[in-house]
Amino acid sequence: MSRHAKTAGAVLSVGVLAACGGGGGTAQIDPPNSFTLGTSGNVSASRADVSRNSDGRIVLNMTEGEMSGMTVLCEDQTMGRCQVVGGPAGTSADGTLVQRLAGSYAFVGNFAVLQMVDGVLVSNNQLVHAALPETSSITPTLPAAQASYTGAFQAGYGLESGESGLMSGSAQLIADFNTGQLSGAIDGATEGGTGITASFNNITINATNGEFTSTDDTLILFQGAEAGGDIHGAFYGPNANEAAGIFNFGNAAGGMSGLFLTCHGNSADCLN
Repeated sequence: MSRHAKTAGAVLSVGVLAACGGGGGTAQIDPPNSFTLGTSGNVSASRADVSRNSDGRIVLNMTEGEMSGMTVLCEDQTMGRCQVVGGPAGTSADGTLVQRLAGSYAFVGNFAVLQMVDGVLVSNNQLVHAALPETSSITPTLPAAQASYTGAFQAGYGLESGESGLMSGSAQLIADFNTGQLSGAIDGATEGGTGITASFNNITINATNGEFTSTDDTLILFQGAEAGGDIHGAFYGPNANEAAGIFNFGNAAGGMSGLFLTCHGNSADCLN
């Protein structure tokens, strides 16, 4: 994870992680396709596979990181009930698919799993981006041009004012496949009417596997001020039809952890 991660985690422990739940740790996985969020303020990188059970449930299989070995089977809908198998000591058999977005090729989700830690029941949240199980065999071919993407984000947030909770809004990305750089912005409002904005520049695109990730050169702004954090994602579909990912960032104004899914072009018509 980049040099920004520690800053974001410290901020998010006050608001976002209290709102969404958490886990924690210092796993060194590069690049991750999942974050494990902790109520203690820790944010650790992880890897996960997403598949489909025969009964239609979405399946999250944690393959690397603190929750490695845990499998979560969920009703594929927002606030869907989940069955949890395996995981670290104290992991509950129950969970919730708190947030999710799906396109024609990509899936992003926020899976909350209860765990007993030192006699206290806490919620470990796994944010993940992956190919939609039905299209997981498709390898994207990146175009040699600039492309725009339009879609949505969902997140947990916490503000300096003490306001916190879950929210959603719009997401815009611009990918320059010639230079290998990605920029973007998200915009939304809390239930209390507070406007939330964030933007980022200099996200590095890997031309070999279609993944993109923040680096020490990435600039993230939250509520108009520089923020620390990490952003990871990938392009999905045969022609990089969709771009999806996860994020975690914050500054003195607050912070947020969440997921986004965008469609190639100026319309979010790929979202299901």
